[in-house]
Amino acid sequence: MKSIRYSIVIPCYSSGAWLAELAARIGQVMAPHSPFELILVNDHSPDVQTWAAIEELAERYEFVRGIDLLYRVGQFKATLCGLELAVGNHVITMDDDLQHPPEELVKLIEAMRDHPEMDCIMGVPASRGQSRLRHLGTLLMQTILGLFYGKPSGIVTTSFRIMPAAFARTIVLYRMSFPQLGPLIVRLTHKIHNVPVEHRPRPLGSSGYGLFKLIKETYRSIIHVTLLPLRIFSIAGIITAALAFFYGVYSFILWLAGGVGVPGFTSLILAIMFFGGMLLVEVGILGEYIGRIILELTGMPRYAIYRQVGVRDEQDH
Repeated sequence: MKSIRYSIVIPCYSSGAWLAELAARIGQVMAPHSPFELILVNDHSPDVQTWAAIEELAERYEFVRGIDLLYRVGQFKATLCGLELAVGNHVITMDDDLQHPPEELVKLIEAMRDHPEMDCIMGVPASRGQSRLRHLGTLLMQTILGLFYGKPSGIVTTSFRIMPAAFARTIVLYRMSFPQLGPLIVRLTHKIHNVPVEHRPRPLGSSGYGLFKLIKETYRSIIHVTLLPLRIFSIAGIITAALAFFYGVYSFILWLAGGVGVPGFTSLILAIMFFGGMLLVEVGILGEYIGRIILELTGMPRYAIYRQVGVRDEQDH
């Protein structure tokens, strides 16, 4: 039995209405690249239609594997579940909303063939058609990845990506309560390449990423994968202490020279508010890291599988 060449991992959430179209188009595009597998991970969708559609597709197509999670874990953890179970020589990840056209999979595969030395190739749309707010959020996220994780200049991270299986397994080995694939990838490697792809509007439903969730995920990308915020505040504390020391020496010299008058009330209050606010922020950041340690040690598993369909025997792997 030939080994699986490509594993396509798609986290699914309330997408049963269009999964049949998605699977059919993927099957048509990937037929020349067989054998391959399509892993659909149902992230505990609140509707029954999504899992029912996955079960039906697993019966219809030999290449479909369905995984139903016991509780909702979010897009990133659901993707990691698929990565951990993938057996292909290369692993492809994409969204379930048809904004990543299956026909563009060929571009990722060809780019990996042309650049076999790369650890990850990501498809970047020429135009996303985003609102100004979403565009600003995307720009902010890319800036954070560059500043905090050393993302190569000019590289854009997306969820439409292809990776060698060895690199995908490395990502899975990274144990953390709140994984985010973009920051993990740019932290593990700089061998990243972009390829232009088409990006289409979402045909049905609406995005699960509202403003609040985007802000939360951006915050997590700073806190949960890097210690840089703690280091920044440590440096800020040292600088503040040094400035206070030199200002104290300066004030003492003025006092000796008889040049010190009545201290200003406004400047005193401003100083107290500024340094008090800095202290509260530092304590809050420290608390976030302590909380993260507690969750890593005592938290729930990243995901739990309730049931599977379309699972092949070990000899087929």
